Amino acid sequence: MPGHNATNVNIHLRTSQETGEIRAGVSGIYRCGSPWLCPVCAVKKAHDRAERVQAAANATFQRGGRAALVVLTASHSLRTSLAEIKALVQGASSAARKGRAWTDAVAEYGILGVVVGQETTYSIENGWHYHQHLSVLVDGPDDDAYERAEAAGAWLANTYTAKVRAVGGKVSDRHGWHVRIAIDAKDASNYTAKGSMAWEISGGYKDRTKAEASLTPWDIAAAAADGDAAMFGRWREYMEIMPGTRSCVVSPALARKLGIDVTKDDEAGEQDLHEADEVVGRVEAPTWRVWMRHGLAATFLSRVEYGGQEGFDAAVDSTERDAEPLEAEYQRLRAERAAVWKAEQERKATAMQRQREATRADRDTAFARAYAIDRLRRSADSHGSRDRIGRVIEEAAAVFPAARRLEPAELVKAAA
Repeated sequence: MPGHNATNVNIHLRTSQETGEIRAGVSGIYRCGSPWLCPVCAVKKAHDRAERVQAAANATFQRGGRAALVVLTASHSLRTSLAEIKALVQGASSAARKGRAWTDAVAEYGILGVVVGQETTYSIENGWHYHQHLSVLVDGPDDDAYERAEAAGAWLANTYTAKVRAVGGKVSDRHGWHVRIAIDAKDASNYTAKGSMAWEISGGYKDRTKAEASLTPWDIAAAAADGDAAMFGRWREYMEIMPGTRSCVVSPALARKLGIDVTKDDEAGEQDLHEADEVVGRVEAPTWRVWMRHGLAATFLSRVEYGGQEGFDAAVDSTERDAEPLEAEYQRLRAERAAVWKAEQERKATAMQRQREATRADRDTAFARAYAIDRLRRSADSHGSRDRIGRVIEEAAAVFPAARRLEPAELVKAAA
C-alpha cells in the first residue's frame, strides 16, 4: 500500500544485469511484512525464504553433500484445534533434534544442520493439517553422502514418530512421514520452502491444494470475507496461532559451517522509500489503493513493462477502466453490508431496550404489589372495601408508573 503520508507511488523500470530483462517496480510503498496473514507480503517473504534455503543447499552440494527431504505429520480430526496439532508436530520435531541421541546421529551421519519449513492447510473432512518440511543437510564427501543422507532422514523420521507417540499422539506408519533425497540444490529449496511457495509466487496464492477438499489459508480468508461464518472462525483461529512462527530459518551455526551469509527471518513491516532508479511515472495514492484492492497493480506493471515510458499514460488509463466496474461493485456491496450491519445494530438495540423495559416493569410491578399490600394491611379492615382497594391501586400506579396494572383479586388474596 502507499507509504505513510504518501500522495503517490513511483513507478520504475529496471533492467536485470543477469538476464537483461526489463521489469517494472514500485517505490514509496509500505509492506506490513506478515508472511502468514498478508497475501501481498507472503509473496516477498516466500522469495526470501526460498533464497535462504537455496543458499544453504547450494553450499551443501558444492562440498559434495546431500539433502534428505523429510515431511512430518500427525493424525488429526475435525475436533483437533490448530494449536493442538501444531504443538504436537512442532514439539516432537524439536525434541527429536535434541539430546545425546541427536548428537550421536549428527556425528554418525555427518549432519550439518536442518532447515524447517512450515505449512498449514485445512480439510473440510479432517480439520487442520499442520506439517513440516525438513531439509536435513548432510556433509560430503560425495561417495557415501547419498546413503548417509538417506539414513539420517530415516533416523529423524523414526525418532520423531517415537516422540509423538510418547506424548499420546498418533502417527500413521504409512502416511505419517516420508523421506526422499533431493535431486539437486533447487529441489531441496523448493521442497523445504513449500509452505511459502505453495501460494504461487506469481499470483500470491494457489487456487487449489493437492486435495480438492483442502483449503489454503487464503481460501479460508476468501470464504470468510464472503460471509461464511464457519470459515470466519477458522480464520480467527489461524491468525491467533500462526503469526510469529519462524520458517526456513538457517541458523547462525549452520551458516558458519557452510560459509554463507543469510538474511534474518523477520516479520517486521518495512517502508520501501523512493529509489534512485529513474521514475517513469507516478500514480496517485488513492488510485493505487483501488488497484491493489482489485488485484490490478500487477496488471498495470505488466503494461508498463510492455509499453515503457511512452505507454505509461495509456497503461494508467487502461487500468483505471478495468478498475471502474470492480470498484463500483465493491462500493455497492460495501454500502449494502453497511446497511445490513446498521439494521442489525438497530434491531439489537431495540431488543435490548425492550428487555430493559420489561425488566424494569417486572421490578416495579413487584415493588407496587408490595407497596399496595402493605397499605391494605395497615388499614383497619385487612380485606378493605372495593373503593379502598381501588384507591391503593391508583396510589401504587402513581408511585411506580412503569409497573403493570395491579388486579384487586391478587391484592386481597396476598393481604389476607
